[in-house]
Amino acid sequence: MDVNSINNNISNLSSLSQQQLQKSSENRKIEAVSNDALNLTISESYNLRRDELSNSLQTFNNGIAITKIAQNALDKQQEILTDIKTKLQDDTTEDKNSLKSEIINLLKDFTLVAENTKYKKETILSTKENSYESNSFSIETKEANFEINKINTPLISNDLATTIQKEDLNNPETLNSIVEKLDNSSKYLNDTSNNFKKLSEDILENAKDVLKQQQDLAIANSTNHINFGKEANDFTKNNLFANMGYLAVSQANIVQEQSVRLLS
Repeated sequence: MDVNSINNNISNLSSLSQQQLQKSSENRKIEAVSNDALNLTISESYNLRRDELSNSLQTFNNGIAITKIAQNALDKQQEILTDIKTKLQDDTTEDKNSLKSEIINLLKDFTLVAENTKYKKETILSTKENSYESNSFSIETKEANFEINKINTPLISNDLATTIQKEDLNNPETLNSIVEKLDNSSKYLNDTSNNFKKLSEDILENAKDVLKQQQDLAIANSTNHINFGKEANDFTKNNLFANMGYLAVSQANIVQEQSVRLLS
């Protein structure tokens, strides 16, 4: 075998190895850029969805807060109506008209409860004409939309106050009529409170679903550390190094064969 031919083969193999090393270096550069872009895209997508879920949850929390505040205020107003009814039906009071002043004050408290029932400075149980405030709260998210309508409970106290002031409470028929109004008003407040409660439960179910999505997203983000682009590139790189090893072994065998031939 011609020695020069062997040297040329070794030289060619060395050149091939250098070319493969250069290509490997270029691949690593491309890999770094690709991985950075892939990781950035995944990170941006995760952060975007996480922020969306957080905003939805906050919006649902606002809705639940509004309904709970409304329910508590309605309970207070029902207590006031019950107190008025108890006073009017108290047989120990012979002159029912003597209760008018006390009842009017209770009805003022009823109105005050409505005016003071607010969420972020917006009233929930009272509305005013020509007011800049909307007559409802909008709970809008990507997952669901709810509208919480305001009610105007001061109409109840105003109507009762007008009737009590002008009517003779000692008249049994008038008294029964007022008690009936109190019962109807109390039922209306109770039904309204139940509506707020049902709405709160519906919002809560959606909030639970958002919490579940947040949990699933966090778990997926914490466990999904496999970068498939990197894994594929690493596989290619390992194969390249293995092939380079085979070339090195081939070169060693050629040199060894050359030495043996020279010695022989």
